[in-house]
Formats: sequence, structure tokens, C-alpha cells
Amino acid sequence: MPIVVVAKLNKDLTGLCAQFSGAFDSIGLSPAFNKSQAIFIKPNLTYPNFKEGVTTGRDFVAALVAALRNINTKTKIYIGEGEGGYNSFSMTDAMRNMGFYEIAQNYPNVGIINLSKLGTRIVELTANGKLYPLMLPEIFFREIDFSITCPLPKVHCMTGISLSLKNQWGCLPDVMRLKNHYVFDEIIGQICEKLKFRYAFLDGKYGLDNNGPMMGDPVEVNWFVASNSLGAFDMVVSDMMGFDWQRIGHLKMAERYGFMPTKDEIKIIGDPDSVRREFTLKRDFWNYPALAAFHSKKLTHLFYFSMWSKLLHDVMYTFRKKPIS
Repeated sequence: MPIVVVAKLNKDLTGLCAQFSGAFDSIGLSPAFNKSQAIFIKPNLTYPNFKEGVTTGRDFVAALVAALRNINTKTKIYIGEGEGGYNSFSMTDAMRNMGFYEIAQNYPNVGIINLSKLGTRIVELTANGKLYPLMLPEIFFREIDFSITCPLPKVHCMTGISLSLKNQWGCLPDVMRLKNHYVFDEIIGQICEKLKFRYAFLDGKYGLDNNGPMMGDPVEVNWFVASNSLGAFDMVVSDMMGFDWQRIGHLKMAERYGFMPTKDEIKIIGDPDSVRREFTLKRDFWNYPALAAFHSKKLTHLFYFSMWSKLLHDVMYTFRKKPIS
């Protein structure tokens, strides 16, 4: 049964660890962890340093690891992310700057990995009715038993919202993964399935409103959401944000692939309406050409891979600030 736990976030590290442990019991994570040789945790690190509403907090992941270590110390825990899109920053440096390497120092059998520095395997997905080959990190197929995603509640100028399914885009090791944007809606659910993402925990201390995934307005909401179904998680959290999930392209496509349960199948523990807050997506002028390229293979090539790409970006950045300096 898809189960979603909704509560106010416990801000105290010890209390948050206990909140995780209680959620484990509700969604059945503890026995799965006990049987596993290795698991993977995916925070959202789409910026080179911690930014409220943009990146998953180090303390949130540390509390998750502490709660897992209370189950056992033998299961290997990997924490990782791929390089910033468009080769914009070093993920190794970002994880070090944000303190994730300290988690590995403080807890046994924890490894911090940059997914763009590991070996890969070509996996065949489906897009536009055809086979679509994509490189994914080999470690998920060789060693990982299941994966956990830790997104934030934020709006996104390309995809509408960014929650548990969207968060796995960062698992693509290619620093130019944006070349796959035109099939994003179709393949993101398949990526989550291939990489064994079974559980989601929302770092809901801050959300990102008005614009995203990096340049919006951080808002403190203090949500804690846990689930054993990424589809159920995104359905519930999108509603908490005031969005109809059936109007979000990648979630609607995930439903076609069987990754979204029906509303009647979901068991909700807690009261989502009691913490609900309306979020709004307000695209700016520069979002629209980027949005057009997001859905077009030809425009993606023009803007990022053609002989004109540098000139086009130089012109754009004379009028707007770079999202990552």
C-alpha cells in the first residue's frame, strides 16, 4: 500500500532523528534496510553551496543517516549527486562546502560519491514510442539495493514543480544532461524505477516560491513528509503546494507508465490540509526561451551545442544575472 506520512518538521536534530524512525515504522523501511547490503540517498544539490529552499540541508540528511544507523551499522550508506548541469560547478566541491563529508566522518560505513566520476552503464528506456539509450551510474545496478530521495518543495520554471521524481534528474552523470530535456517528461519516472528509488523524505524546512529551481523566493514551511511511493508522495505534496499534479507533464506521463497510484490506494497518516500553503510559479522573460528549448531537441542544440551557443549566452548574460556565479 502506498503510504504517505505528513507532519510538522521537528527542527531539533534529536527530535528529527526520532521523527525519521517513526516514519520508518509507518512506511516499512526498517526491514528493507536490514536486508540490504547498500543503499543510496539523493539530496537536491542544484547549487554549489547551501541555499534556503534550493538545496537539501546537511542536517536533514545527517538526521536521516543517524536514524538508519539506529537500525544497524552494517548496511553501506551512499550519499551522492551528479555534477551541476551545463558543467556549471564541481559536485565534489559542493558536497564538501555543504558539510556532507562530515556526515561520513561522524557515522560509520557512509560514503560520499560524485555520480559523474563513477563508471556508467547504458540502459534502454522508452521515449516517443522508441527505445532511448541513456547512461546511468553503474553502482546502482552493481551494489545498491534501494534508493531514497530527499527533495524540497519548490516550483520549477521548466517542469512546474520539483519534488521526488524530478530530483533524480541529478543522477544522470553527464554534465550536459540537458541534451535529454526534450524527453524529460517521458523518461524521469523510468529513471527512478531503474535506479531503485523506493522511498522519499521531504526536507520541508524551506520551500521555493514564485520561481525556481534556483532563483525564487525561499519560504519557511516546516513540512515533514515521508512515503514508500514516489508517485503518492508527489501527489500529496503537490496538493499541499496548491498544484494539480495532473497538470504537471512528468507526473501525468508517470501515470501512463504506472508509477502513480490512484487516490483511493493511498493511505495518508496526518493531515495535509492543516499545513497546506499555496505556491505560485511566475516565469520571467528569460524563462520562456529556456522553456522552449527544454521541449525541443533542435533548440537545445542551437542554445547549447551549436557554433552560436556562446554568443547567445553572452548576449543573455548582459541582461540578466547568471543563476550560478
